[in-house]
This record gives sequence, structure tokens and C-alpha cells, in this order.
Amino acid sequence: MSRPLTVEESLGTRWGRRAVTVPLYLILGTLSVALLPLTMLLALTADGVRRTGHLVTVRCALGLTLYFACEAVGIVASCALWVMSGLRPGATADRVVTWNLLLQRLWARTLFRGAIRLFSMQTEVTGLDTVRRGPLFLFSRHASTLDTLLPAAFASDPYTLRLAHVMKRELLWDPCLDVVGQRTGNAFVRRGSDAREKEIALLRQLAVSVGERDGVLLFPEGTRFSPTKRERALAHLADTQHLARLARAQRLHHVLPPRRGGALALFEARPDVDVVFLAHAGFEGTANLNDIWAGKLIGRTIRLCFWRVPSTEIPQTAKDRIEWLDAQWERVDAWVAAHAGSRVADAAQEHTGEAADRKSGGALQARKT
Repeated sequence: MSRPLTVEESLGTRWGRRAVTVPLYLILGTLSVALLPLTMLLALTADGVRRTGHLVTVRCALGLTLYFACEAVGIVASCALWVMSGLRPGATADRVVTWNLLLQRLWARTLFRGAIRLFSMQTEVTGLDTVRRGPLFLFSRHASTLDTLLPAAFASDPYTLRLAHVMKRELLWDPCLDVVGQRTGNAFVRRGSDAREKEIALLRQLAVSVGERDGVLLFPEGTRFSPTKRERALAHLADTQHLARLARAQRLHHVLPPRRGGALALFEARPDVDVVFLAHAGFEGTANLNDIWAGKLIGRTIRLCFWRVPSTEIPQTAKDRIEWLDAQWERVDAWVAAHAGSRVADAAQEHTGEAADRKSGGALQARKT
């Protein structure tokens, strides 16, 4: 892959942002470690008051400390790589990218493995052999903040599979993702942008540059799943009269219907590239930080399943590709239903109860007025 891609922004915008985020995260990383004994004392006290059991506050506090520490170390390491790339003889562009990919993988794996230990989770993985080599497009389900770390933790390898991530542009405010992510050719896109064609062109550029050791990671849903977002997606399909897709999307209960633009752009640019799908279960009901703060992650088993579809089995027309992608996404949904256990039903029941409470509350308010 010809790396790196650059985010379209002025130098003033880029360095103005980094002038805020880099020192801020360095300070937060240093303080979080220095104040850890006091933080643990306060967290233990909070757990005693909350009486949630399992030391939820302590686990979350340690998780935040780990995150800020990884950010601070990552910033220092990225600076060291920048200096080394300028001073070391033979530091070719490809070798510098490899160094930064190693740093990116170490950062992601440290965060993921730390979360696994802190929240007493386990992992089960099948199909890892399908992501041992490129070129490929990796399409992953998106249900939680933590599942964004799964591809880097289990699939990415700087020497055999260099994954370029398609991420929302807001993540540039994370300095490690900003600095190292731009060096390694990740794409930061504006969701819901008026300049949609420009964002699609960026994905085409990613696809065209994919080599034998490369891959592109895309979350086709475009956002984390929740029952509320599912209802909005179905309503949008109904409003836009996509009745055939609506009928198919109504059969999806654990994933959102995939957005077509990004996937079609990749297919059009490189019809010769295989597609790998990543279905996972275990993060249900943890779409936001409040869910993690409530202790919903503790003791879970995170199950992952990869499967690969050769490029020769992918249709060649846009219409057929959409139908094929929808069919594969139904397979993802069915796999989640079979492996998520009772948590899917519990999350759906909780959402139904909240909706009923809102409805009854609205009716009561109407009677009062």
C-alpha cells in the first residue's frame, strides 16, 4: 500500500489541534499514574457507597488510567520514531511505516488485553486463518467502543497484513490516532458530510493502493448498534422508499443495515480483492461508557468469528453487490443471535421497557395537561 494518506486540512488546523491534545494527554497520562493510589482509595470508597459488587468503580478507574498512560507513552514513542526516522541510515519510507504499525498494534493490544484482564473477560476466536494474508477488505460488526480494537488485536500484522482503518474524523482528537494513524495511512472520514463524494473518493484511493500485504478495515454500519439506531435506520429506508432493502433490514435484529457507499467504493476500485467478515458477540448492551461504568462488561466471554469470501464469488454489478452484502450481513446477524446468549434478549427487553416507560410517561403527561 502506498502510504501514508494525509487528512485534508491546513497545517494551522492540524498543529492547532495537536497543540491542545498532545500536552493535555501527556499531563493526563502522567497525573493518572502519579495519583493512582489516591484514585484507588476514592474508587474503593465509591464502590462501598454504590454497592454494585465486583469493584466496578475500581476496574473502571484502572481502565481509564491504562488508557491515559498508553496515550502518553504512545505520544513519546511516536516522537522517538520521528527522530529515529530522520537520524537512522537506511530508514526507508516502508520501514518507517512498519515501525509505526508496530507501535499502533502494541497500543491497541495493550488496551484490549488490559480491558480483558480488568473486567475478567475471556475470548474465543474462530477463523483466524482467513486473515493471515492480504489483500483483503475486512468488514466488521460495530457494537461497542471496545470492538474497534478487535482487528488490531487479532488480525493486523505489520509484516503480513497491514490494515488501513476507516475511522470517523472526530478521532483525530485522540493524539495517538492522529499522529500515528496518519503516518500509517488510515482514513479519517466525515460522517454525514455534504462532501460525500470526496469521502468516497478517499476510500477508493485506499482500495487502489492495496497490495499483497495490505487490507482495509470498514465498519459497514457506520455507527455502533443500538435498538434505537435500528429503528431510525428502518424509518430512513421506509422514507426513501427502499422497500426491498427495508424488508431485508427488518430481519436484522442485532446489527444495523450496512451502508452501501463505502463498501461499493471499495468493490468498484478493486473487484479482485477478497472480503473477510468479522462477527462478534459479547459486547451487547455496552454501546456507551455508561454501560461500562454500570459493570456490564464484567465476566463476559467475547466470541469472534472470521470468514472469507473470494473475490470470484462477489457479484460484479452494483445492484447484485448490494444484495450480496445484505445477505452476508444477515449471516452476521444470525451468528450474533446464535452466540450472544441471553444478553441480546435482555438488551431488547430493556429497550422495550424504556420505550414503554417513555410512552406511558407521555400519555400520563398528556392526561395531566
